[in-house]
Amino acid sequence: MKQSDLAKKHGITPQRVGQLRKKHCNSNDFCEKTRTLTEEGVNKIEKQLKIMDDKILEPKFVKVQAISRTPNMLFWYCKLLEKPTRKVKVAVPLNYLSEIRPQLVFKAQEIEKCNEKFYRHEVIYKREFLREQRAKAIH
Repeated sequence: MKQSDLAKKHGITPQRVGQLRKKHCNSNDFCEKTRTLTEEGVNKIEKQLKIMDDKILEPKFVKVQAISRTPNMLFWYCKLLEKPTRKVKVAVPLNYLSEIRPQLVFKAQEIEKCNEKFYRHEVIYKREFLREQRAKAIH
């Protein structure tokens, strides 16, 4: 199979397929004469693409330190404790507001949407996850 065909199948560029081939395949997985991937090479690349997709679906959590309240009572200004360190707004559930105080360190979920990052307390993610699990059990 040609790299361009595999790229079209998975919606990525042929260059990305080439990078994966060079990184994960050996000389037996790619025929230089015909410039085609063997079945084993295709399987190795597809396996790596699946691993990358699974990593994208995993939620990303970061450590933050509470600084002060925002004008909106459901958000707190927090210091991101990972590089690059910066001030961010974190959504906090209403029943956890009494527990949040300045200097408190907690985990927040980082959500990227339209190339913009949003943060929310990890409890919100856990609630959504449990809600989804209950919905799956019902159906």
